[in-house]
Amino acid sequence: MRYLFMAFHYPKPEYRNDLLQWIVRVGAALRAQPGLLQLADFDDAANGRIVAVSIWESAAHFRAGSEKAMASLPGEAPYDLWETRPLEVFTLGEIEETVVSSDSEA
Repeated sequence: MRYLFMAFHYPKPEYRNDLLQWIVRVGAALRAQPGLLQLADFDDAANGRIVAVSIWESAAHFRAGSEKAMASLPGEAPYDLWETRPLEVFTLGEIEETVVSSDSEA
């Protein structure tokens, strides 16, 4: 079952480039991890946010891959300095397809 990770960043204008550079470094580290299916970053300029999205083969791949990727980076991002509000993170497991028997159709 695939696993989706989304991080919503709200950068202060003066730190936008710093945040984007950090996101690029994180992305490079994530791309080296097994189980990563897709990775992309989106600019929502109208709402002043950057959305980082990754899709993984499973929650286990996400946990192991993100932990290993973050451990490979020098230090941590100072989000409290760079952003106007706390980072918002959403993780979602894919809904599995359900086979509906013809007996249950009315």
